[in-house]
Amino acid sequence: MIAVAIFLLFLTETVLCQNACTLTQPDILGPYWIPGSPTKKDAVCDNLPAHDVLVLTGRVLDFDSKCGKGISNVKLDIWQANMQGVYSAGKSSADWYCRAIIFPDNDGNFKISTLFPGRYDDGGYRPAHIHFNVTAPGYPQLVTQLYFKQDTYLSPRDSCQRCRSDSQSLIATVTHVNDIKTYVGNWDIVLSKTTRPRIVTKSSVVRGSYVDIKPHIMQI
Repeated sequence: MIAVAIFLLFLTETVLCQNACTLTQPDILGPYWIPGSPTKKDAVCDNLPAHDVLVLTGRVLDFDSKCGKGISNVKLDIWQANMQGVYSAGKSSADWYCRAIIFPDNDGNFKISTLFPGRYDDGGYRPAHIHFNVTAPGYPQLVTQLYFKQDTYLSPRDSCQRCRSDSQSLIATVTHVNDIKTYVGNWDIVLSKTTRPRIVTKSSVVRGSYVDIKPHIMQI
């Protein structure tokens, strides 16, 4: 009976942990954001059939309701590298690949189709990642990055020492479906009107760490 009770307690704690409402942590902006990305329905990168496809679903949730409700009127500004780890520069109408503005539905649900992003070498490899700039009326702006479980270059091997590839709120699990060219996964974004997330670095703890985004000039 004791063993059964311990197992049930472990199972209950596991379920509670899995269902926990956790704020999505911010991450650094990085050098490759530029204003003016095109509005798209769901495709962040074009020419998807020729590459490894990532289909990501999720929902933008309200932390103050314990994730009981979705957030309306959300804008997702998304940018990422292509398969070779290269970002587009936005210097012509054809040079906006892997950049998009996507609007979730009124309940915060979104779905994006994109390429599985390539790594790039900046003196050491960054893990595969996708950038998000999330805005919604009444909520602080959130700039962050999405990473993928089992990536060998997650922190502490991430070449970006200030990046948050060690934050569980920023790591999604994706799996193959249909064929080896298609990955699927789910990642929810949790915002709060009243509570700011906390970034823990090796040297300090910083509170109120949402980022005010500013245009960057890309170094090509």
